[in-house]
Amino acid sequence: MNDKKQQLLEASIDLFAAEGFWNTPTARIAKHAGVATGTLFNYFPSKDALIDAVYRQLKREWRQHIVVGYPENGDVKSCLEHIWFRFIDWGVRYPARYSLMEQLRLSDTLSPATVEQQAEDIAFVLELIQRGFVDGLFKEMTIDYFTSVVLAELDATVRYAVAGELRDMALAKLIALSFDIFWDGVTK
Repeated sequence: MNDKKQQLLEASIDLFAAEGFWNTPTARIAKHAGVATGTLFNYFPSKDALIDAVYRQLKREWRQHIVVGYPENGDVKSCLEHIWFRFIDWGVRYPARYSLMEQLRLSDTLSPATVEQQAEDIAFVLELIQRGFVDGLFKEMTIDYFTSVVLAELDATVRYAVAGELRDMALAKLIALSFDIFWDGVTK
């Protein structure tokens, strides 16, 4: 990726996380990145395109973190537990990035193409969840509800860990506890 484009993405992430994505003018982003305002529009034709690019960048970083050590041939529980631990670990390591990614995910500002790409990027997670349903592991519920429960519990754990500044063993214990609570809640 071009250095200026990366500088603009990083400046956007910094400012969007601190000030909100709609409260941050593109001129401030360009200044924070150390480039001319017109340069921003050479890389991103609109602020909406910039917001999409920021979200895709955060999701790419998140996914790269999640897949490290992923047990490709593991059972549903071990694979979900891996994702659970890595998801929370990323959120605790990068709380501003995590919070911004969640704000963008929950907003209605992302383009349909970005939402579709995001779904493709996490297809392996959805396939894993579907495998759990096919195998009869999970209580009867829709996949949409299951996913909502997963995201809510992950978010609660990340926010609790960040607020309590939990690290090392305390964080590992919290993550393990949260996974056990989740697993016991969704399995038969």
